Formats: sequence, C-alpha cells, structure tokens
Amino acid sequence: MLRLKVRRIRDGLHPNEVVVGFDTPDGTQETLVVDRRSLGSDDTLRVGYPVGSDQANRRLLVELPRETMRGQWRVWVSGDSVVKEDEAA
Repeated sequence: MLRLKVRRIRDGLHPNEVVVGFDTPDGTQETLVVDRRSLGSDDTLRVGYPVGSDQANRRLLVELPRETMRGQWRVWVSGDSVVKEDEAA
C-alpha cells in the first residue's frame, strides 16, 4: 500500500474531520475532507496501489479514499509525494 503526503489545511465541520491538501504535478492544489484517524502521524493518507503510471514523467494515478472538493476520486501525483506504507512513520 502507498501513502500520499498531505498537509493539514484546517479543521472540518465535525470534530473528527480535517481538511487536507496536496499539489498535483501540474500545480493544481487538491483538497479533501478526511477522518483524523486516517492520517498517519507524518501527515500521510493511505491511497492503496496506483491504478496507473506515467514512467516518463514520474507520475502515479492514485485513487483517494474520499472525493476531492473538485469532485475527483482519482488524481495524478508526483512519485516523490508517495511513500510505501511500511516506510511511513
């Protein structure tokens, strides 16, 4: 399994929610609301295995656990923005 590096943006509407964000390789910032328990101590979010890849540009297509604010479930991310679950702190 892979984990996506994210940053906390703000608290969600419910006490157990947090809004997180990350940048895509094209410079777009994606945001989504997740349960606080789904974040690792190193601010990573489980995304599973990539469903696609672009080796030439070092990008991975990952499926997120929740829909982004822009309505996307699958997004391209930089290969540098993911870590293997066993390597995450």
